[in-house]
Amino acid sequence: MNNLTSSQHKQLMEKIHELAAQLPGEMVEELAAKILATQSLAAIDGSSAVINAVPNPRIQEQVEELLNYWQNNLPEVGADSLAFALLAVAQAEQRNHQTQTMEIVWTGPQSQVIHLRRTDQALLQLIREAGQRLLVVSFAVYKVRNIVDALIAAARRGVAISIVLESPDESEGKLTYDAMQAMGAEIRKHARFYTWPLKNRPLSPDGKHGSLHAKAAVADGSVLFISSANLTEYAMNLNMELGVIIRGGELPNQIDEHYAELVIKKVLTKLR
Repeated sequence: MNNLTSSQHKQLMEKIHELAAQLPGEMVEELAAKILATQSLAAIDGSSAVINAVPNPRIQEQVEELLNYWQNNLPEVGADSLAFALLAVAQAEQRNHQTQTMEIVWTGPQSQVIHLRRTDQALLQLIREAGQRLLVVSFAVYKVRNIVDALIAAARRGVAISIVLESPDESEGKLTYDAMQAMGAEIRKHARFYTWPLKNRPLSPDGKHGSLHAKAAVADGSVLFISSANLTEYAMNLNMELGVIIRGGELPNQIDEHYAELVIKKVLTKLR
């Protein structure tokens, strides 16, 4: 086919965009380099070197799907053209990520001043958008079945999930139930749970420890949610809660890396 607007060309471009848009730039570069290194359809067919350029099993399936569609439907498109298209989409996505946008998120009485999204709606969207990794931080977790189900679905599609929680022991009575247990057995199979041990917390003059009181979520280092809301039924439905979603810019990745470093330095430690 010579028509670049054919349905097959459009579908190939959609598959390229779907893949490149969710990968870090350096991973797309490695994938493109593997494709260019073959230059032969026979060599690239079923090539584990290309598929294994990305570590995530779900993304590997998408790479294989892209290669199969390309070879079976548009073999006249050269390997160099495919690699260039991947790099072009990745660069465009990187520029989009550098453009920061912010949105206010609210649970509580509505006004006529501005239309605001509810806390649970914003958090569910962030979880569903995650393609590789997801960080969730909350003081309390209780009776949020829809949030937990979304986390389980993310884990099943290959997202690496880290959850930072307060624990009954570390809270010194401020929390009377185990938040990790409250999330259920299924999510405990998939996610890594962390807390802030008392020995690592500062003390007030009268001997009181600080609390793990932050509430936040980060998807793929590119979308950051900061909120007053705990992951509880009341916070999602009854309380007056205020937060913000930040897309793009440096802040989401900085928070993601900040918590990762706290784990590496053992400021945050893994729960049982």
